[in-house]
Amino acid sequence: MIKSIKNIIIFLITISCVGQETIDALLYQGDPLEKSAFLKKENPWFARYQVGESPVVGFPGETKNEKKQRMQKWVDAKYGLFIHWGPQRAGGEYEISSEVSNAFNPVDFNAKEWVSIAKRLGFKYIVITAKHHAGFSMFDSKLTDFNIIEKTPFKRDPIKELAIACTEENMPFGVYYSVWDIHHPDYTKNIGSKNYVKYHEFMLGQVKELLTNYGPMISVWFDGEWVNSWTVERATEFRDLIRAVQPNTVIANRIGQRRRGEGDHHSPENFSPYIGAQSEPWETCAKFDGSWFYNGTNKSESADWALYNLCYATSRGGNFLMNLGPTPEGKFLETSVEKLEKVGNWLQINRESIYGSDKGPHYLLEWGTCTQKGNTLYYQVFDWPKNGELHIPGLKTAVKSASFLADKAHKSITTNREGNDVVVKLPIIPPYKMANVIKIELMDTPIVDNAARALKKEIKKNQAMRQVAEGSYFLPAGFANIYGEKLHFYYGTGSGAQRENLKGWTEESDYVTWDLLVEKNGKYNLEITYASLVAGGAFELFIAGQNFKHTVKEVEYNPKAKKSPLRVDYKTFTLGEVVLKSGRYQLVIKPIEISEEAKKLHQGLMMLRDVTLVPN
Repeated sequence: MIKSIKNIIIFLITISCVGQETIDALLYQGDPLEKSAFLKKENPWFARYQVGESPVVGFPGETKNEKKQRMQKWVDAKYGLFIHWGPQRAGGEYEISSEVSNAFNPVDFNAKEWVSIAKRLGFKYIVITAKHHAGFSMFDSKLTDFNIIEKTPFKRDPIKELAIACTEENMPFGVYYSVWDIHHPDYTKNIGSKNYVKYHEFMLGQVKELLTNYGPMISVWFDGEWVNSWTVERATEFRDLIRAVQPNTVIANRIGQRRRGEGDHHSPENFSPYIGAQSEPWETCAKFDGSWFYNGTNKSESADWALYNLCYATSRGGNFLMNLGPTPEGKFLETSVEKLEKVGNWLQINRESIYGSDKGPHYLLEWGTCTQKGNTLYYQVFDWPKNGELHIPGLKTAVKSASFLADKAHKSITTNREGNDVVVKLPIIPPYKMANVIKIELMDTPIVDNAARALKKEIKKNQAMRQVAEGSYFLPAGFANIYGEKLHFYYGTGSGAQRENLKGWTEESDYVTWDLLVEKNGKYNLEITYASLVAGGAFELFIAGQNFKHTVKEVEYNPKAKKSPLRVDYKTFTLGEVVLKSGRYQLVIKPIEISEEAKKLHQGLMMLRDVTLVPN
């Protein structure tokens, strides 16, 4: 004890007698990136998460047109297969004991069979876990013995075999790599570790192994980036490595700390955000088997679920990366394959409406989705009209022709115009299984009036994170017209509190608007849903000559959890009652004041998710 105290005194005397340069050398062991991370401790990470740190640009100096050309193959693919596979099972995916790894012997694994199945199911690229949070390398890494060659009786490199099989079958291939590693002795989630530089170099080495030894990569998918020890500066070195070795590779935005990083595309998880005028690339990932890794059951989602999510993402300009967790023996679940074959068969017939398509011009279609190619629109109808009349809202452009995409004879379907709407005459019974696709060719570029209308049916909670009643006017963040330099739309990271919202509202001059088209007189409760880590200030909402003032509250969150925009709860507040007559309106929200604390933490006024007018 006395000796320890003596050593501490000697250390304190030493650092008091030397310069800052020497102190830095003692604290950070010559690692400038660790010093950079340490200096940010005074700025709470949830502040950096908002808008406070520069993102990791996907390709420095690249023009928008150059980025579009580089990413076009990935964007056109639309439908990717995500594979989480390893010795671990769901529920135990963060630890792999020697007993678990010794039992992992996937003798039924056949890379060519996997690729053949993926193609049959309609997938256009594959991304597989090379290293997950457990730190176990599913490839023949020369930088650690904690890998599938050294620690399992399998003694084969499935990542290499799958990469080769993908190349042979012209299937684009990519890898998932976790920043978070609970096995490596030099890894830490905390800032200020003298050994983290060793782990940083280890990761760089492993990523270089993958980039140089496993063929062309369509995607490198980082994850586990939410830890404090991962910073923009560290991420930038990985970005530079990827660009040096495989410059055309697409990088998920999870390369940046807490998905704040720009990368090449956004990566919401288990949902597709409501998208309006936004046009940035994004990809959502979701679990078909109920968990990321195999969970020991045969339970999975339905074919209709998979098709709906694919069309939903595609119609909003995104990709759908759907996960399957193979068994420890190396096989996909037969029940999952059987279900997804229905989607594959649908894609064989309706592929034109998905692959290579663009986001549709409609913000919201209650009965289905819409994709676009030039002057042609493809409507995927999931909710068939009982009266045989499909109303397409706000489509102003004249219709040239309409037909079922699955109809090889291209028999014309009758369409009529009702104001700015188009009415499609359909049979009472849908002619094809699953979603019927109506192909409509227009006389010119599609022009759509996306003013919000009263909902014909309720929106389920899992679609909007809260139930929205029939007859309501639903105005999500993604549909807002944004005015200001810092206020921006955020695509979201995960479900629940991590859904899409408006961020960066730090300027009083920034404001947002939505358009509404009211068809009949009515009274409505005006509701707003937002999150706020601190009291953000006050705003005023204007509509139909009426105004409503509101002071932004600090929304309660789990007191046991660290203050975090990933864990914050969204709360709905009623501002009052508004009376609307039939006609067109604009709803406007402008700040009255924004608190200094909210500005300092880069939260701004609030994280706004939606405004809803509920019939009273």
